[in-house]
Amino acid sequence: MEIIEKKLEEERARVPKANPYPYTTDYPVVPPKPEPKHCTKPEPFQLESLVRHEEEMKREMEERRKKEKEEAQMRIFKAQPVLKEDPIPVPEKARQPLTQVQEFDLHVNHRAVERAEFDQKIKEKEMIYKRYREETEAARMIEEEKALKQLRRTMVPHARPVPKFDHPFCPQKSSKETTKPKSPHLRVLQRIERKKRIGSLAAPTSSPATLMR
Repeated sequence: MEIIEKKLEEERARVPKANPYPYTTDYPVVPPKPEPKHCTKPEPFQLESLVRHEEEMKREMEERRKKEKEEAQMRIFKAQPVLKEDPIPVPEKARQPLTQVQEFDLHVNHRAVERAEFDQKIKEKEMIYKRYREETEAARMIEEEKALKQLRRTMVPHARPVPKFDHPFCPQKSSKETTKPKSPHLRVLQRIERKKRIGSLAAPTSSPATLMR
Protein backbone atom coordinates (compact mmCIF):
# COMPACT_ATOMS: atom_id res chain seq x y z
CA MET A 1 0.00 0.00 0.00
CA GLU A 2 2.80 2.41 0.83
CA ILE A 3 4.45 1.75 -2.54
CA ILE A 4 1.14 2.32 -4.36
CA GLU A 5 0.61 5.62 -2.45
CA LYS A 6 4.12 6.79 -3.37
CA LYS A 7 3.51 6.02 -7.05
CA LEU A 8 0.19 7.96 -6.97
CA GLU A 9 1.89 10.96 -5.35
CA GLU A 10 4.64 10.92 -8.00
CA GLU A 11 2.05 10.80 -10.80
CA ARG A 12 0.15 13.76 -9.24
CA ALA A 13 3.37 15.72 -8.91
CA ARG A 14 4.09 15.23 -12.63
CA VAL A 15 0.79 16.91 -13.65
CA PRO A 16 1.39 20.74 -13.99
CA LYS A 17 -1.00 23.09 -12.24
CA ALA A 18 -1.44 26.80 -13.05
CA ASN A 19 -1.61 29.38 -10.30
CA PRO A 20 -5.05 31.03 -10.04
CA TYR A 21 -5.65 34.82 -10.26
CA PRO A 22 -5.83 36.75 -7.00
CA TYR A 23 -9.35 37.37 -5.70
CA THR A 24 -8.87 41.13 -5.22
CA THR A 25 -11.00 42.72 -7.98
CA ASP A 26 -12.87 41.64 -11.03
CA TYR A 27 -9.84 42.43 -13.24
CA PRO A 28 -6.31 41.30 -12.49
CA VAL A 29 -3.82 43.89 -11.22
CA VAL A 30 -1.12 44.55 -13.82
CA PRO A 31 2.27 45.21 -12.17
CA PRO A 32 4.04 48.44 -13.18
CA LYS A 33 6.69 48.31 -15.89
CA PRO A 34 10.26 48.45 -14.50
CA GLU A 35 12.53 51.36 -15.37
CA PRO A 36 15.02 50.69 -18.18
CA LYS A 37 18.59 50.02 -17.08
CA HIS A 38 21.77 51.27 -18.72
CA CYS A 39 23.70 48.91 -20.97
CA THR A 40 26.67 47.09 -19.45
CA LYS A 41 30.12 48.21 -20.55
CA PRO A 42 32.54 45.35 -21.27
CA GLU A 43 35.76 45.45 -19.25
CA PRO A 44 38.84 43.27 -19.80
CA PHE A 45 39.35 40.35 -17.39
CA GLN A 46 42.20 40.66 -14.93
CA LEU A 47 43.38 37.06 -15.11
CA GLU A 48 46.38 35.83 -13.13
CA SER A 49 47.37 33.51 -15.97
CA LEU A 50 48.10 36.53 -18.22
CA VAL A 51 50.39 38.00 -15.55
CA ARG A 52 52.19 34.67 -15.14
CA HIS A 53 52.54 34.35 -18.91
CA GLU A 54 54.16 37.78 -19.19
CA GLU A 55 56.57 37.00 -16.35
CA GLU A 56 57.50 33.65 -17.95
CA MET A 57 58.13 35.32 -21.31
CA LYS A 58 60.39 37.96 -19.66
CA ARG A 59 62.34 35.23 -17.87
CA GLU A 60 62.84 33.23 -21.09
CA MET A 61 64.04 36.35 -22.92
CA GLU A 62 66.60 37.11 -20.17
CA GLU A 63 67.87 33.49 -20.22
CA ARG A 64 68.20 33.61 -24.02
CA ARG A 65 70.21 36.88 -23.80
CA LYS A 66 72.52 35.41 -21.16
CA LYS A 67 73.12 32.27 -23.25
CA GLU A 68 73.90 34.33 -26.37
CA LYS A 69 76.31 36.49 -24.38
CA GLU A 70 78.12 33.41 -23.00
CA GLU A 71 78.38 31.89 -26.48
CA ALA A 72 79.83 35.13 -27.83
CA GLN A 73 82.42 35.15 -25.00
CA MET A 74 83.27 31.49 -25.77
CA ARG A 75 83.88 32.31 -29.45
CA ILE A 76 86.62 34.85 -28.59
CA PHE A 77 90.02 33.15 -29.04
CA LYS A 78 92.41 33.28 -26.10
CA ALA A 79 95.86 31.73 -26.26
CA GLN A 80 96.90 29.55 -23.34
CA PRO A 81 100.22 30.34 -21.64
CA VAL A 82 103.15 28.03 -22.38
CA LEU A 83 104.09 25.85 -19.41
CA LYS A 84 107.83 25.66 -18.80
CA GLU A 85 107.60 23.05 -16.07
CA ASP A 86 105.26 20.11 -15.74
CA PRO A 87 102.78 20.87 -12.94
CA ILE A 88 102.37 17.13 -12.19
CA PRO A 89 105.84 15.52 -12.30
CA VAL A 90 105.85 11.84 -13.32
CA PRO A 91 108.18 9.60 -11.27
CA GLU A 92 110.91 7.84 -13.18
CA LYS A 93 110.57 4.09 -13.67
CA ALA A 94 113.10 1.92 -11.89
CA ARG A 95 115.16 -0.19 -14.25
CA GLN A 96 115.05 -3.89 -13.30
CA PRO A 97 117.13 -6.72 -14.75
CA LEU A 98 115.53 -8.88 -17.45
CA THR A 99 114.01 -12.18 -16.45
CA GLN A 100 116.06 -15.28 -17.25
CA VAL A 101 114.20 -18.03 -19.06
CA GLN A 102 114.62 -21.47 -17.46
CA GLU A 103 113.61 -24.88 -18.70
CA PHE A 104 110.22 -26.14 -17.65
CA ASP A 105 110.18 -29.09 -15.27
CA LEU A 106 106.98 -30.77 -16.44
CA HIS A 107 105.38 -33.47 -14.37
CA VAL A 108 104.44 -35.41 -17.52
CA ASN A 109 107.95 -36.89 -17.87
CA HIS A 110 107.93 -38.23 -14.30
CA ARG A 111 104.44 -39.61 -14.76
CA ALA A 112 105.41 -41.37 -18.00
CA VAL A 113 108.35 -43.12 -16.23
CA GLU A 114 106.15 -44.12 -13.27
CA ARG A 115 103.44 -45.41 -15.62
CA ALA A 116 105.94 -47.55 -17.54
CA GLU A 117 107.18 -49.08 -14.27
CA PHE A 118 103.59 -49.73 -13.15
CA ASP A 119 102.70 -51.41 -16.47
CA GLN A 120 105.83 -53.60 -16.22
CA LYS A 121 104.85 -54.75 -12.72
CA ILE A 122 101.30 -55.53 -13.87
CA LYS A 123 102.64 -57.64 -16.76
CA GLU A 124 104.95 -59.53 -14.41
CA LYS A 125 102.04 -60.25 -12.03
CA GLU A 126 99.84 -61.44 -14.90
CA MET A 127 102.59 -63.80 -16.11
CA ILE A 128 103.03 -65.19 -12.57
CA TYR A 129 99.25 -65.72 -12.18
CA LYS A 130 99.06 -67.40 -15.62
CA ARG A 131 101.94 -69.76 -14.78
CA TYR A 132 100.34 -70.56 -11.43
CA ARG A 133 96.98 -71.35 -13.08
CA GLU A 134 98.62 -73.58 -15.68
CA GLU A 135 100.56 -75.48 -12.99
CA THR A 136 97.46 -75.99 -10.81
CA GLU A 137 95.43 -77.12 -13.84
CA ALA A 138 98.12 -79.65 -14.84
CA ALA A 139 98.38 -80.97 -11.26
CA ARG A 140 94.57 -81.34 -11.07
CA MET A 141 94.47 -83.22 -14.39
CA ILE A 142 97.23 -85.58 -13.20
CA GLU A 143 95.39 -86.23 -9.92
CA GLU A 144 92.12 -86.96 -11.78
CA GLU A 145 93.86 -89.39 -14.13
CA LYS A 146 95.48 -91.17 -11.19
CA ALA A 147 92.13 -91.43 -9.34
CA LEU A 148 90.42 -92.76 -12.48
CA LYS A 149 93.12 -95.38 -13.02
CA GLN A 150 92.89 -96.44 -9.38
CA LEU A 151 89.09 -96.68 -9.65
CA ARG A 152 89.32 -98.84 -12.74
CA ARG A 153 91.74 -101.20 -10.97
CA THR A 154 89.53 -101.63 -7.91
CA MET A 155 86.21 -101.99 -9.77
CA VAL A 156 84.62 -105.50 -9.97
CA PRO A 157 81.94 -106.15 -12.66
CA HIS A 158 78.54 -107.36 -11.33
CA ALA A 159 75.84 -109.00 -13.46
CA ARG A 160 72.28 -107.65 -13.52
CA PRO A 161 69.96 -109.84 -11.39
CA VAL A 162 67.21 -111.81 -13.13
CA PRO A 163 63.71 -110.49 -12.45
CA LYS A 164 61.39 -112.61 -10.28
CA PHE A 165 58.10 -113.92 -11.78
CA ASP A 166 56.63 -115.53 -8.65
CA HIS A 167 53.83 -113.00 -8.28
CA PRO A 168 52.74 -111.98 -11.77
CA PHE A 169 50.43 -108.97 -12.25
CA CYS A 170 46.82 -109.93 -13.05
CA PRO A 171 44.51 -107.04 -14.01
CA GLN A 172 41.02 -107.17 -12.46
CA LYS A 173 37.73 -105.98 -13.89
CA SER A 174 36.45 -102.68 -12.53
CA SER A 175 33.29 -102.69 -10.46
CA LYS A 176 32.20 -99.21 -11.63
CA GLU A 177 29.40 -98.70 -14.12
CA THR A 178 30.06 -97.54 -17.62
CA THR A 179 29.88 -93.82 -18.22
CA LYS A 180 26.75 -92.54 -19.94
CA PRO A 181 27.31 -89.71 -22.41
CA LYS A 182 25.45 -86.46 -21.86
CA SER A 183 24.85 -83.89 -24.56
CA PRO A 184 26.33 -80.50 -23.76
CA HIS A 185 23.81 -77.68 -23.38
CA LEU A 186 25.08 -75.56 -26.23
CA ARG A 187 23.19 -72.55 -27.55
CA VAL A 188 23.89 -73.32 -31.21
CA LEU A 189 20.30 -74.35 -31.96
CA GLN A 190 18.89 -71.27 -30.22
CA ARG A 191 21.23 -68.99 -32.21
CA ILE A 192 20.21 -70.65 -35.48
CA GLU A 193 16.51 -70.21 -34.64
CA ARG A 194 17.09 -66.54 -33.72
CA LYS A 195 18.90 -65.89 -37.02
CA LYS A 196 16.06 -67.48 -38.97
CA ARG A 197 13.50 -65.38 -37.08
CA ILE A 198 15.45 -62.16 -37.75
CA GLY A 199 15.82 -63.10 -41.44
CA SER A 200 12.08 -63.67 -41.80
CA LEU A 201 11.34 -60.29 -40.16
CA ALA A 202 13.89 -58.44 -42.31
CA ALA A 203 12.47 -59.89 -45.59
CA PRO A 204 11.04 -57.24 -48.03
CA THR A 205 7.34 -56.60 -47.52
CA SER A 206 4.75 -54.97 -49.77
CA SER A 207 5.10 -51.22 -49.21
CA PRO A 208 3.17 -48.43 -51.02
CA ALA A 209 6.30 -47.56 -53.00
CA THR A 210 6.69 -51.12 -54.32
CA LEU A 211 2.96 -51.25 -55.20
CA MET A 212 3.26 -48.02 -57.18
CA ARG A 213 6.11 -49.51 -59.17
